[in-house]
Amino acid sequence: MQSYTLKTERLLLRPIEKEDAKMLWPFVSDPLISNNMSWQAHQQLSETQEFIDTTLINMESGKTITWCIFFENTFCGIFSLISIIKTHRALVYNRAELAYWISTEFQGKGIMTEAGKRIIAFAFENLKLNKLVVGHHITNDSSKKLILRLGFHFLYTEEEVFMKNGEWITCQFYELKLKDYLHNRHHLIKQYI
Repeated sequence: MQSYTLKTERLLLRPIEKEDAKMLWPFVSDPLISNNMSWQAHQQLSETQEFIDTTLINMESGKTITWCIFFENTFCGIFSLISIIKTHRALVYNRAELAYWISTEFQGKGIMTEAGKRIIAFAFENLKLNKLVVGHHITNDSSKKLILRLGFHFLYTEEEVFMKNGEWITCQFYELKLKDYLHNRHHLIKQYI
């Protein structure tokens, strides 16, 4: 697998590794972090290891790239390109979806904006994708603000996207196309690369 390690002015983004379960565990077991996510807080370390193992399989097959974010040499969150699809049958897609979370103690420091801009640049310039999509729970204002800072355009609201804790979740979805990225490229990456 090619090296996907990325750097910004303040951050190191390195691909997730099999040995990272204990590092992730305090965060993925925290209900405050998983509250607005599509996953539940992990109850056992084995769940975290299973998540990593599945992610590594998907990385090997080119479906996912998941980075661990380090700020001042301290792990603080995850940023991923998921559902990467280049082609299917005779069709060309060249698209992926963003997924991410950050520890509560590191929120409000611009870390996810910085990481997101670097990963967007990587997606368009290195992976040669044409479109990125992302969604958030309708109540997750922090995620909405991040998505808009990253230059995404609102597409639609979808009700009852999935059920979590016995409740149907409504989400909002956004996209960023290559042509829009190239038009705004200097603004999106000049601060962080």
